[in-house]
Amino acid sequence: MSFFRLKDLIRAVRVCKTAADERNVIRRESAAIRTSFRTVESQDARYVNVQKLVYIFLLGFPVQFGQLECVKLAASSRFSDKRVGYLGVGLLLEELELVTLVTNSLKTDLNNADDYIVGLALGALAGVASPDVARDLADEVVRLLDAPRAYIRKKAALAAVRLVRQTAELADSFARHIRVLLRDRHHGVQLAAAALAVEVVQRSADAQAEAGALAAEVSRQLRALATDTSPEHSVGGISDPFLQVTLLRVLRVAAQTPEAADAANDVLTQVATQTDAERNIGTAVLYECAVTVLAIPSSAALRVLAINLLGRLLADADGNARSVALAALAAAVVSEAAAVQRHRTTVMRCLRDADATIRRRAVDLAFALANAENATPVVEELLRALPHADVELHPSIVRRLAAAVTLFAPSLSWYAERMLRVLALAGSHMADRDLFRFPRRMAADADAPLQRRATRASFALLARDRSQTALAVAATWMIGEYGDLLVAAANEPSVAEPAEAAAALGEDVLVLTDDLPAPTPAAVVRLLTEMAAATDVPSSVHSMSLTALTKLAGRFAAHPAVVTSIKHALSKHTRAADAEEQARAVEYSCLMRSDLDSVRPAVVERMPAPEYKEIPYDEYVLNPTAMRMKALVLATRPAARSADLIGEEAQPAAAAPSQSVVSDLLSLMDEAPPALASASPQPASGSDALADLLSATSLSPPLSGAATTTAAPLSPVGLDKEYDILRKHGLHITLKPSKHPDQPDVVDLLATFRNEGESAVSDLNFLVAVPRSQKIHIHPPSGQHISVGSEITQRLRVSNPSHAAIRLRMKISYTSDSQRHEEMLDYSGFPSSIV
Repeated sequence: MSFFRLKDLIRAVRVCKTAADERNVIRRESAAIRTSFRTVESQDARYVNVQKLVYIFLLGFPVQFGQLECVKLAASSRFSDKRVGYLGVGLLLEELELVTLVTNSLKTDLNNADDYIVGLALGALAGVASPDVARDLADEVVRLLDAPRAYIRKKAALAAVRLVRQTAELADSFARHIRVLLRDRHHGVQLAAAALAVEVVQRSADAQAEAGALAAEVSRQLRALATDTSPEHSVGGISDPFLQVTLLRVLRVAAQTPEAADAANDVLTQVATQTDAERNIGTAVLYECAVTVLAIPSSAALRVLAINLLGRLLADADGNARSVALAALAAAVVSEAAAVQRHRTTVMRCLRDADATIRRRAVDLAFALANAENATPVVEELLRALPHADVELHPSIVRRLAAAVTLFAPSLSWYAERMLRVLALAGSHMADRDLFRFPRRMAADADAPLQRRATRASFALLARDRSQTALAVAATWMIGEYGDLLVAAANEPSVAEPAEAAAALGEDVLVLTDDLPAPTPAAVVRLLTEMAAATDVPSSVHSMSLTALTKLAGRFAAHPAVVTSIKHALSKHTRAADAEEQARAVEYSCLMRSDLDSVRPAVVERMPAPEYKEIPYDEYVLNPTAMRMKALVLATRPAARSADLIGEEAQPAAAAPSQSVVSDLLSLMDEAPPALASASPQPASGSDALADLLSATSLSPPLSGAATTTAAPLSPVGLDKEYDILRKHGLHITLKPSKHPDQPDVVDLLATFRNEGESAVSDLNFLVAVPRSQKIHIHPPSGQHISVGSEITQRLRVSNPSHAAIRLRMKISYTSDSQRHEEMLDYSGFPSSIV
């Protein structure tokens, strides 16, 4: 049966006791609606049926058969029919081709004398407009932006946001209306205009050229809001926080030039210092203010203030505030490492937060903060957090812990101690290069006392927990290689059982000392025999245990009983089910024959240090947030007495303070010669935080294949010409300069990356730095993957108020032919007319 009213259908669905009953009701009603559409032409019946279809759609059932009926209902002359029709159009129309069917209805309604019908059409247009519909109706929306009623202007601005998102070339049509709408007295119109401004500035080159004027207008509006005491729009004592947040987002994209940022400094400082953070609404405004400050080339003092605001949010009782603050600080640490370091203690407390999201973000930020100066406390906190970390975070923490221990180890003893603790908690998540690096360094760089302490610690840790695969591999190798150092000397106390060594170690933090328990030879063989037969370890550990037992036969030759137990243990595995394990056991059993006693010591003697190519860590290994950033904007200001980084008046080189690994991205303009890479110019003013970062010493391993070369200058040929920068490994890079007559101090550069090789180029990363007398803004690239024969582009804008020669230092990294390539080069070959 069919239900006459929507209320009856809702009541019938609610009384269903099972999902099957609900499906039956919906199926019968859908069939009745189809029949009604075919046989009844009444608008009243169509009105009720579309209402039912919307309800059925919300329940999750297919209703595609009613899409055309929604279009017919939207074409009705009655307001009630249009309201339901446009609602159905917005929810049920899934194909862009069907959206074009409502173009005529929308155009008619946009010209209707009834403002409420016009509002319905604008609302529908803001929800479903396709690129074709956007082009057809853009003129109507532009006209309505000047409507006398604020209700229509607000709806038109929101519809314009959708049109610009669908068709970027329409952005210029709306750009000239934004500043007028921002001055509107109605806050709803200002909100919609601010949302439109963000979309237009991001998609229109003309709007970007006029962004300075827009930033000035937004600053004026923010200043008026900050001083407004009217209760009409006040929320929690803050004047219209929703509008403040939206205007701050506009400022984030509009104030990207140093001049616009200077104009916004005062109002941003006012918002940051006068907003009450006691309530959540104030916290939201402060967060947006801090993010905006960090996204534009603001002053150094203001950037420090923004970091401190985010640090205050870390101590907020609201978990949402702590979560967003951690994410913002993880992005800010790329350029403001020194300021973020001041909040390290608060970040470490977040590692123990009850919220899983906060713990995950705190882990990311803690690794990003790690450097040679704070490695000990940071690694200690992360090691304490590792056993309680979420399962999905465990592999990432282990991988980055190993990298931090390797990169920032102050001594080999410190490295061995922390790496053993990582291995004891790593499970099977340790990367092979980190796992193999530990025994290689112990063999190549450690002296005998350190080898003894590390081997005894490995034995005790393995006896305590053999389920850790990475520890089992490393400890088994260490025991087999240094078994003679492991066992107790003649005058040392010893333990006769592996369990006693584990008990003596206890649950305390591992410290490599001479007081670690020393086992007897029999205890060592007993542990390896158990490892070779254990069912809870991989078969590769079985084979390594057999190898270690065979080596110990040479180390313990003075103990015939121990050698006999080794022979017996090997013989048990000659019939093992695993082919590799069985082969090893058979070979080693043959080696243990008495007629080979003379050659056995030479076969099992200590191996030389393993040799393999050292693979440097990725520059983003400790901060994945930096890797996700599409472009690195060097937001900097000249110091009061700063010398040109690449000029003739360079300051004396001095040892730079240790910074985070990711700070290496900001040292592109370091003029120290390759032989003196650890020394760089000392900034003249301590107040310039980013100038300090520009002279930071990288703590990461040297990038493989990165060599500094200087491109040959080209002859002056003027603007709008492509200049070759690099042609290597199939990648061809050119720069094309251009200038706008209205901006004589600005040079726009279009970088083009062409793939002329035989394999695709991926993971392209392009960084550029300029002297301190100039400023550069790097826009996101059009892509990071270049297929064979294609190209991508990236725009750069250089602000050069001193009209000095433009000098670029570029760092290019990309993957081609399964190999990672990195190049660093200088370029100053533009003609003198391009300044």
